[in-house]
Amino acid sequence: MRLHRQTILGFTGYLFIGTASVLIPSIMPSISDEYGAAGLSLAAIGLIFPARAAGSIVGNLLAGVGADHLGYTRLVWLAALLLAGCLALAGIAHPWLLFLAAFVVISASQGALGTGINALTADANPGARASALNTLHGVYGIGAALSPLIFGYLLERGIAWRWMLGGTALLWLAYGLISLPLQPSTGEEKEQRPSQLLDLSMLASGPLLALFAIAFIYNGVAYSLLGWVALFMQESAGFSAFFSISLISVFYVALTVGRFACAVVSERVGYGATLLGLALGITATYPLVALSSTALWVVAGVFLTGLSLSGLFPTAMAYGSRLFPQRAGTISGTLNVSMTLGAMIPPLWTGIIAEQWSFQAALGVNYGMVVALLAVALHLWKQEGRRENLRSFA
Repeated sequence: MRLHRQTILGFTGYLFIGTASVLIPSIMPSISDEYGAAGLSLAAIGLIFPARAAGSIVGNLLAGVGADHLGYTRLVWLAALLLAGCLALAGIAHPWLLFLAAFVVISASQGALGTGINALTADANPGARASALNTLHGVYGIGAALSPLIFGYLLERGIAWRWMLGGTALLWLAYGLISLPLQPSTGEEKEQRPSQLLDLSMLASGPLLALFAIAFIYNGVAYSLLGWVALFMQESAGFSAFFSISLISVFYVALTVGRFACAVVSERVGYGATLLGLALGITATYPLVALSSTALWVVAGVFLTGLSLSGLFPTAMAYGSRLFPQRAGTISGTLNVSMTLGAMIPPLWTGIIAEQWSFQAALGVNYGMVVALLAVALHLWKQEGRRENLRSFA
């Protein structure tokens, strides 16, 4: 992995994306208080979540294809400046519909940023994509873990939540302006651009569909666990509120540690072997959460689950970028859309099943996704082995 300016630009941006990703959960109580006092119901306020998801899907799809033609650095600074402007608009927008519309564009530009930064990092490190991308997502985990503490401190000090939107806007404005002089020359960008705007045969290829499944399962398992574990551990196991919420921090610590570990080993053992090893890990550790009722085993299960999920998405993105090196933007955008769908659909059915039966039953149903993940990872590992054998004979 080469720590040149594009890689450093990507790492810095993803640290800030980690911050941006926890901004709304951190200030959501304040948003609910303000708009609830103005007469809005919780159902109306809750529209912010599907609005964010819709914006993210659109942003990732458009950026995925556009990045390969605009150039990755150009996409990054354009999206950063758009994000800064929309955050500032949300900070001063008091009418609910205007505030909600701003958040659709915020999510779209943030999705485009994520797509651009992932593609930029993969493209800048062609010989060590998995190492670079796992490190990139480890940096994201640092931002996501530390930022709620900062936001919580500022709220306790009496800083209005709208100022936090403004402060984050200034952060992205500075980042976008710094990124401007770092874009490659026009000639270099044209050399890297593919001849077709969209290669549908690539999108329908077996390996990319397998990677799409990995991204969906990764986020489906993670969000189903993170979204409900605190509530159900309080209700079913009688855990305290503090202990139940702290399980989320345990998960993110494991996720961050695991990504840095995958950055070290993935290039040595191979991308397919890394995905298979992680799939075997989640297959063995996920039942600890579903079947345990004692605090120690639940903590161990959550930590090991986070550790096993850690490198799945970055390594899958590296795998796809290696297969289609001129389509890193399309790969990034497509897999990010899959992640968004994973964050929407499995948590919904988890809540429905848990309400009808139990949280353990819901986790048991979700174990089917884990088994499917193992089958997909095994397939990709075998495919990678065949390609290596063909290279050795060539």
